Amino acid sequence: MRKLVITSLVASVMLSGCGSGGGDSSNSDSGSTPITKYAFQFVQLVERDEGTGTASCTLFDVDGQTAGKETYARVAKDVTVKIYDEDGNFVEDLSDSVSDVGVLNVAKNDIEDGGYLSIIDSPSTEDKYYKVLSIQKALLGDILIEVNRNQGDVSCYTTDKAAKLDTGYASVHTTAITANAYAFNSSQSELAADIATSKEVSAFDSEDVLVRAYNNGSLVDYVFVPTLTSVQYKDPVPLSGVAFSTYNWTIGLNNDELDTLSVRLNQGDYSYPWIDATFVTATGVTTDFAYVDTEMSWSYSATGTTTLNWNFKHNGTLSTTLDVQLPTELIISDNDPAINTVASNFVFQAQGIDSTLTRLQRSEYDILYNSSNTLNHVIYSEVASGEDVVIPNLALANLDDPELGAINLTIAVLSADTLTTDLQTLFMYEHAASDLVSVVLSPADTVQNNKTKYTNTYTLLNR
Repeated sequence: MRKLVITSLVASVMLSGCGSGGGDSSNSDSGSTPITKYAFQFVQLVERDEGTGTASCTLFDVDGQTAGKETYARVAKDVTVKIYDEDGNFVEDLSDSVSDVGVLNVAKNDIEDGGYLSIIDSPSTEDKYYKVLSIQKALLGDILIEVNRNQGDVSCYTTDKAAKLDTGYASVHTTAITANAYAFNSSQSELAADIATSKEVSAFDSEDVLVRAYNNGSLVDYVFVPTLTSVQYKDPVPLSGVAFSTYNWTIGLNNDELDTLSVRLNQGDYSYPWIDATFVTATGVTTDFAYVDTEMSWSYSATGTTTLNWNFKHNGTLSTTLDVQLPTELIISDNDPAINTVASNFVFQAQGIDSTLTRLQRSEYDILYNSSNTLNHVIYSEVASGEDVVIPNLALANLDDPELGAINLTIAVLSADTLTTDLQTLFMYEHAASDLVSVVLSPADTVQNNKTKYTNTYTLLNR
């Protein structure tokens, strides 16, 4: 076994945040003790032709959406929800408590510390597989959860619509510099460099559009355009020709420990493809980068793959030296996760990763029995150093022994100095596209989630 300890000189940043998670809903009468509750909204996401159906339905931005289609959510009442204790033992079935509009309220004290809430998407005539999402109490809050079971002809989800988007022209002019190509970028539009100094883009109403100017392929200037116009080339923002330096950046990993690496720069609440930093494995050679270092709100996002087949993303602060390294608290090796029995409990053991910090962990496995009894189980939990993840005993026929029957084990970890509710939401939403029962965000919550994604300091690893 080869073990790799990844070291870091990146300064630790204490994170703070508040999000919809955290279970701080409460009901109280005068003179009574407030009862803290979690509120879960269940939905089924469905595609339809653009511009058809009920206009009041909230539309979701979904990766991989079919061209000419839009995605809305049916409220989901046909849902199986169960509580398990910290040892994975069954406690209570809450399925009958889901309201006609797909809402389940659970008193915080009804779930034991360390226990789980599990959503079991059971087989139907259209789908022969069990799909289960289990979330440990530490990560619970007011959560929107997608299930796959067909809910039939029911009402749609109509609240928390998208933040306002603007579409219009961003324009620049270049009296002070020599440039022959311009790239326009926002969270909604990434347009490659060409000769046009005005382009139609989309952006959130709180978001600036980054315009980068190039001369024969070299970055010579940039500007943030705060206002879009309905007419092309109207009110262009000047590219001032401000002098800025090119900085070197280094990698605190040996050449034989890293396969790929790329870096984006983050300005304020948004991330921009400032550079496509390259890394040559054989030589360790990297590209330089350029920015105005008097602007103090820069940070970076580095993504890549280690030779131990760990995919990583690391956010850090930016100084005049961009030093891409990962935290000293993380230790990774080439060991795969495993499921074993400890003290009569089935446990998911990370094996290939540990951290001196408490971490968030996504544990996934499949069990194949036959075409009608197949299980996919995803577990989100908070894990201290050296601990295993207890697997809830789902009591599904022929699917009760994950130690003997589990295959396709995968793991993902988020590490940070402070595990805020915003980071918990980010971590579970990051895997929404692959989770068969998943935590999803309402369109209104995606802006805050993007802010967390780009501005918080954390490390994500998966294998």
